[in-house]
Amino acid sequence: MEITKDSTLEAWKATLELIRNKGIETTDRENRVSKEIIDVIIKINNPEQDITKPIEIMKGLKKWVYPELEELEDVFFKKQASSVYYYTYGARIFNYANTKNQVDDYIVPLLKKNPSTRRAIVVLYHPTIDSRLSIKEVPGLTSIYFKILDNKLTITTVIRSNDMFIGWPANIYQVYLLQKYVGKELGLETGSITTISHSAHVFEEYKEEVEEVLKKG
Repeated sequence: MEITKDSTLEAWKATLELIRNKGIETTDRENRVSKEIIDVIIKINNPEQDITKPIEIMKGLKKWVYPELEELEDVFFKKQASSVYYYTYGARIFNYANTKNQVDDYIVPLLKKNPSTRRAIVVLYHPTIDSRLSIKEVPGLTSIYFKILDNKLTITTVIRSNDMFIGWPANIYQVYLLQKYVGKELGLETGSITTISHSAHVFEEYKEEVEEVLKKG
């Protein structure tokens, strides 16, 4: 399945509607029922125009406390591992295995040296840590790919398990911030963002809230 929209909000709502109408019902290990579609590709041509709009809508529902923008940024850019969480994206991106700053020491220099490269990828999944049967919490985002097209920095991220209602608004904002960060280092404007969700799903417990979002103009 592939969805291409100009704005972040359009892409989010179109995906929610697709899952609502065509998703296959599934039950996870915690007995939570969801509707799921496998391998959904979502491309946003101009995410910058309304990148925070889905988050604003989630906060407006007032059913739970959605993270503030500053908190979402901190999770994605803070280099130190957390003592509270099993993993943090920032530590995986900027201090992978306590040895590698994947962005500043690799992505930025690589794209400066070779703007047409196909090697500009950040990996968040750590096999020696995450590929164990006893581990329950592993990164949803598994990789982030940077590519310069038409003198703009585009980004594609692979998401292993993607809660399209709760998780995607935060993830797309965080990925956009990283795109802006790298783009600034390269002196480039930002282009499209694409997410590839191996499991794009919406939990049935959010059915009423999803309908409320889809009805909004």
